[in-house]
Amino acid sequence: MLDHKLTIFYHTAKSLSTTRAAEALRLSQPAVSKSIKELETELGLTLFNRERGRLTLTPAGEYLLGRGEEFLRLERDTLFGLQGMKGAFSGTIRTGASTTLSQYILPGLLARFRERYPDIGVDLVSGNTGQIEEEVLAGNIQLAFIEGMPSRTDIHYIPFLEDEIVLVTRADNPCPGTLRPGDLREREFALREKGSGTNEVIRRHLERAGLSVHELRRAIVIGTTEGIKQYLKRSSCFALVSVYSIREELAGGTLKIVDIEGMEIKRTLYAIHRQGNLDPYAGELLHFCERHKNKIG
Repeated sequence: MLDHKLTIFYHTAKSLSTTRAAEALRLSQPAVSKSIKELETELGLTLFNRERGRLTLTPAGEYLLGRGEEFLRLERDTLFGLQGMKGAFSGTIRTGASTTLSQYILPGLLARFRERYPDIGVDLVSGNTGQIEEEVLAGNIQLAFIEGMPSRTDIHYIPFLEDEIVLVTRADNPCPGTLRPGDLREREFALREKGSGTNEVIRRHLERAGLSVHELRRAIVIGTTEGIKQYLKRSSCFALVSVYSIREELAGGTLKIVDIEGMEIKRTLYAIHRQGNLDPYAGELLHFCERHKNKIG
């Protein structure tokens, strides 16, 4: 519908990189550069300053970027409505998720979604909660799923799934099956990095039990839950992780849950998008995930 050159311009202007725009649009970098030059010729205006291989927007480029977002949103809304009339959707959804969700919860849901809508492509970006929120605010992601608590007024948070953080260790670790909260001070831990939504939930629950997260004996900090699990299998350390992330290890007998007396670490996982109307294709994905979340596994 809209001239494809406007779409190419928009992605280039958002990232200030023809390479990133080419990756997002599945085009070659020369094709992106050619399209932008053609658009500038048609308009009779320069949209980008090009200095030492770096792009910056001219005033005309800034103006077109602001209007271009409105045009593209209207086009997607219109296409979605028309496609709905014939019952066949096609397009691309840019989504994101923090680590636990992207590794252990969303893949199965996305596989089912693609079975239902084979002509809708899904690009999934993974990062910690803070990184994903920034991607949402920048407009790089239309819908995301995170582990952290609501913290930004410019983001809309939708409760999605209930989760539990559990204490785990290697299955043959000769520790008691139940520990008191104070016992945690004597155990070594593999911890997630700063910015992890899981860390914030753990911190709040430990404080309620009279503990500080800084009192945990840190053996190692690892950026992913998968890395933590592999470390646990080869050490006597403990970790606090989502119960969703250890289903295979529990079934296979390589890791075990150790109860913490009087403490349950429950949390809500959220779907998020920028304040305002949700992109219709992303909305279809969200509704699908809501309907099928009880079939995770």
